[in-house]
Amino acid sequence: MEKEILQYTLRQYIHGELSEEDSRAFLSYIKSGEDRTLLQELIQEVLDDPVDQNLLHDPEVLLVLDNTWEQLHAQMNKPQVKSFRPWKRIAAVAATVIGISFAGWWFFDGTDNTVSQQTQHEKLISPGMQSATLTLANGKQVRLQEIMDGQIAAEMGIKISKSSDGLLIYEVDKNAGDGAGNHILSTTKGETYRIKLPDGTQVWLNAASSLKYPMRFALQGKREVELTGEAYFEVAKDPKHPFIVKASGQQIEVLGTHFNVNSYTDEPALRTTLLEGSVEVSSSNQKLRLLPGQQSSLNAKGILQIQQVDTAPIVAWTNHEFMFDQDDIESVMRKIARWYKVDVVYQGKKTSEKFGGGISRFDDVKQVLKMLENTGAVHFRIEGKTLYVLP
Repeated sequence: MEKEILQYTLRQYIHGELSEEDSRAFLSYIKSGEDRTLLQELIQEVLDDPVDQNLLHDPEVLLVLDNTWEQLHAQMNKPQVKSFRPWKRIAAVAATVIGISFAGWWFFDGTDNTVSQQTQHEKLISPGMQSATLTLANGKQVRLQEIMDGQIAAEMGIKISKSSDGLLIYEVDKNAGDGAGNHILSTTKGETYRIKLPDGTQVWLNAASSLKYPMRFALQGKREVELTGEAYFEVAKDPKHPFIVKASGQQIEVLGTHFNVNSYTDEPALRTTLLEGSVEVSSSNQKLRLLPGQQSSLNAKGILQIQQVDTAPIVAWTNHEFMFDQDDIESVMRKIARWYKVDVVYQGKKTSEKFGGGISRFDDVKQVLKMLENTGAVHFRIEGKTLYVLP
């Protein structure tokens, strides 16, 4: 991060002015170790008193800080906080922890400055964060994590802004011009973002995904977008203008509803899951209508099928969670690889065990892997940015 952005974000965090989602992302960024020297300087500028260096190597103090962090982390990963005041109190506690532990404990390795090779490898792997790239119709690219909240662009009566809680918002003036052209919101591995489209539809974009959409839907008789990867849609109702999602040879048409589309190319099937309302899914000469709780799947042979599913694990990622529901090891590792930006290598025979359970996507990768290892069916080794999966 540039110094000004980092300083601004740090001050917002310590004063409890960041949203819960942005605070999680900021903590993950700090723990990644990037910009550690600059961050240490800024922390000591922001805090009233400099860190007492003698405390940094006191085992009892470190134990207390460790416990404090674990409690804080557990509190942060409870279900979404509905009111602002409790979150501000959590942020106040976090400010105390950040003052000593982040400035000292995570920036100094002790007297000998040595860590194990495994620890060094693990430090290379950090959770993803709220970030994305916006490509405008003229080809200009905007890295959303690197800009301040507020207006990003305005042209032909269309205003694009970024809210304090990380929502990209399009607002169209009633006197807006033609506004021809498409925009693209894209994420890499380890990134996620949320957007409010010109018609009011909200879209959550998962890691390694992209959404292509027109600057104005009003110029067309329909609202059409193109998706690669995974996204969750809450479509604004408009009976006169159907909302259409095109993804990997499949078309989903709705008027107003909530649904999830998983169209990653490395998945065995393209899946559309309906939570509310109804959608019509079509591919080639096949067509299905889904009811809430149903999922369509289009396999590699082009066959479109429908089944009843539990929707909670499918959309858990929108609440920053991994939730596995009788998933095989390859399905689990694909999700981990996209979020932690790692390569996965299998050694030996792959387990046939099915995995179930949930954990925060902001947890250290070690916690996620430990949960899987506790089944006794799988073991992991970390080398750099590669996870080795062993029997």
